[in-house]
Amino acid sequence: MSNEPFATGHCLCGAVTYTINGAPMRMAQCHCKDCQRASGTGHMSLAFFKANDVEIAGETASYAATADSGNVNTRHFCPKCGSRVFGENTGRPGVVGIAVGCVDENDWFAPEAVVYAASRPGWDVTSEEIPNFETMPPPPK
Repeated sequence: MSNEPFATGHCLCGAVTYTINGAPMRMAQCHCKDCQRASGTGHMSLAFFKANDVEIAGETASYAATADSGNVNTRHFCPKCGSRVFGENTGRPGVVGIAVGCVDENDWFAPEAVVYAASRPGWDVTSEEIPNFETMPPPPK
């Protein structure tokens, strides 16, 4: 078995770094208005990992907002450069959502779903060959 991490990444200025030691549990693209505003574009590409598989170094600032589900979504970003690095949601304890754009080598990313497709801007094209949900689907059982 290899001791190599699955992935590494960092914010724009490098003050916040991370190492991921396991494969993603889920990969998705989100078009909700919060993700659009947080990313400055039409969607956020996120990969979800077990929190125990993610090692984060450096100080982050955070912003918490209540989602339409009632869960609190906390976005962590670098206080120096402002890069969104990762997030946590009270509805998914023990899971960290990594902003895939900050991953050093991210060719492995393949979204399995598009959520909040009803909010997708016409100019932001995401795959319709994978499940697209108008809002957030219920969690898998």
